[in-house]
Amino acid sequence: MTERPSELRRARALRDVLEPYHLVAIFAPQAVEVFRGAGVDRPWGTYFAGRTAPLGAVPPSVVDALFYHFDPRLVHEEIPHIWAAATPEKLLAIRLEAVDAGLRALLGEEVLGSAAVAEAAALAVEAVAACPPAGRPLGAANAALPVPAEPHLALWHAVTVLREWRGDAHNAALLSAGLDAVEALVSIVATGRENRRWLLATRGWSEEVWEAAVRRLADRGLLTEDGELTDRGRELRDGVEDATDRLSAAPWQALGEERSRRLYELVAPLNAALMEQLKVRMTISAYPAS
Repeated sequence: MTERPSELRRARALRDVLEPYHLVAIFAPQAVEVFRGAGVDRPWGTYFAGRTAPLGAVPPSVVDALFYHFDPRLVHEEIPHIWAAATPEKLLAIRLEAVDAGLRALLGEEVLGSAAVAEAAALAVEAVAACPPAGRPLGAANAALPVPAEPHLALWHAVTVLREWRGDAHNAALLSAGLDAVEALVSIVATGRENRRWLLATRGWSEEVWEAAVRRLADRGLLTEDGELTDRGRELRDGVEDATDRLSAAPWQALGEERSRRLYELVAPLNAALMEQLKVRMTISAYPAS
């Protein structure tokens, strides 16, 4: 197998190492409790409230379009409850309060006040400045928000902008590959990187809809009868990942090799601790050798 270009591996490694820091807003019990106190108490309400608030009070159809992977019925059920609980402005304040509570509980005051976190925040904020907004609605909506003064929250803000900006690129790559929302999930499960039961439970799709997507991909020659990727399917899926990483390379090109590696090294120990406490299972890509 040909090794992927270092630029693509770098984009993937930074994505992987930064992701758990963002996930505090969704999975930290302390963060969930803050949202519940504001009336956001439905399953996955924290997820929808946190990700949607930067957009303003948009209708469910807009959220469905931008989130891409959910059954529209689930989105149309959840979003009205979010806006009934609080205004977008209030939810943005709650989001930061929730993140602050989660990070303080999971990492502690000493870590959050460290020079390492302050340095990581400065680097991540600089990386965000190199993210062009064109075609990146979720990334742009988050980037338009003020950067918090506290370094640990500034780091979370920047990590979230980078995450959503990359997610916008991933949606574009999936569309270019001709994969609809369910087919995108079926194909990633076929790679072994995601779990079917988990995705069905959290994205709202039925078994019938899932199996229909399996048949469509098989008819296109992308899956075998057993649901495994064919050579064509593997090539298409690898192409999606390569395109996503290629479209996500700009901030790391702007930051440069040395400082991108430095950000990776600063954040890696934080996220190792977070993954252990949040019970998040991820494979963190190694930063590519120069």
